[in-house]
Amino acid sequence: MSYCIDAGIWSSVFAVPAAVVDEHIKMCSPLSLKILLVMLRHGGIPVDASWLSEQLNISPADISDALGYWVETGIVRRTDAPPVAAPARMAEPAAAAPSAAAAAVREEHAPTGQRIVTISARPKIAREDIVEMANADPSLSQLLREAQSILGAPLTPVESEILIALSTYYGMRCDVTLMLLQYCVSTGHKSMNYVEKTAASWLERGIDTHEKVEQEILRLMQHNENESKVVKAFGLHSRGLTPREREFVDSWFSLGLDEKLICLACERAAENTGKVSFAYADRIIQSWKQKGIVSVKAALDDLSAGNPAKQKQNKSAQTGDSSLDMDKIHRLLHGQTEG
Repeated sequence: MSYCIDAGIWSSVFAVPAAVVDEHIKMCSPLSLKILLVMLRHGGIPVDASWLSEQLNISPADISDALGYWVETGIVRRTDAPPVAAPARMAEPAAAAPSAAAAAVREEHAPTGQRIVTISARPKIAREDIVEMANADPSLSQLLREAQSILGAPLTPVESEILIALSTYYGMRCDVTLMLLQYCVSTGHKSMNYVEKTAASWLERGIDTHEKVEQEILRLMQHNENESKVVKAFGLHSRGLTPREREFVDSWFSLGLDEKLICLACERAAENTGKVSFAYADRIIQSWKQKGIVSVKAALDDLSAGNPAKQKQNKSAQTGDSSLDMDKIHRLLHGQTEG
């Protein structure tokens, strides 16, 4: 069986129809998108899973699964036309022989004893097995239904496989999986690969119950909120924070200082250096912590202490004093009157 895009006027150019971006970019998997781009590049030419496998260095089975999304939408149609001459087909490994990835599996143990295996080595679950397991276990069937509701779109074969694997392979409870999925989607991460990696990380750290997951989600939400405050204080909106910068943020908020002090330090660092300097802000914050400064007023006084001009300006503003010589002004006025 081969596949062909009904390219029409696109056959002579490489373009992406607007509908792909407007209607499908949020729903399709990364692999599905890659496949479509390759097929658009060769618009009008019938191709099969083996040829696409060679182009993307992905197994034919995964190619077929990902292609299912576009077939269901009608963008890709099946055709009886012979596929383009394909490179040599990839040899399928013997069923009983472990793959190179499986042979190199790195096992780790979480504090709870949960066995964690690198995600790349996880065994594949056939679509037929997914259907059979869901029919035999009502909790798995419910997991797939509610996950589809959270994602707001029908599950792709790959998404269904990962959700089933989280329960049957990793041993994650279905309610915990749904909490994880809901959190990931709420933060803009709909990729099921991201969900799987997060699940493995949580299990390695012993986060495997409803209560522990709830605590972790609250911690992550607070962490994200703290990062947003620092980003705003620095005026940093063109990029995300680096791992080192995130470490600074975590350390600052762990000191127990008022968040207004942290934001003030970031603003002053940007003003004094003319750039985003987490190291400069860190020196200010650590200094305030050592001096026992806990209020914005005390922090401003401390900043002014090292700047005489600023100190005089702040004092004038606080007392209402003027730097002008009022006696001189009176003499000038008196002289003008007498004249």
